[in-house]
Amino acid sequence: MKTIAMQQLDKTLAGMKSALGVQPPARGWIRAIRDALAMSGPQMARRMNMTKQGVDAFEKAEVSGSISLNTLRKAAEALDCALVYAVVPRDSLHNAVERQARKLAEHSAAYTGHSMLLENQLPGKHERQAALEKAIADIVRHRPKNLWD
Repeated sequence: MKTIAMQQLDKTLAGMKSALGVQPPARGWIRAIRDALAMSGPQMARRMNMTKQGVDAFEKAEVSGSISLNTLRKAAEALDCALVYAVVPRDSLHNAVERQARKLAEHSAAYTGHSMLLENQLPGKHERQAALEKAIADIVRHRPKNLWD
């Protein structure tokens, strides 16, 4: 079930990857859209049932990164826009899990390999690589609790 859920989330977020390179305008999205609509601060304030100073304050808060999602949502509604909120992985979730599984498996293999070397039982390079790949696949499939430790 974990794998199916991860695949579905990866699929849902795939369309948002193009947004990763988009930088907000210097004065923020709210101000940029308000200006593009030729909506004044007082007009926006009336639409939001607040003061012009309140609009100025949340536009500054957006630029500084301290605006709340609730305020962003209200501002978007006043601009006849939708707020789109997402945390978009830089790579697929599957690849992130696989990279972490590889680290865990390599750490475990290094510990085991050291013990086997001391006992002169170290398998060949191909056998070690096959065992490592199997360990990675098992970790990805079962996702142990220590995966992200």
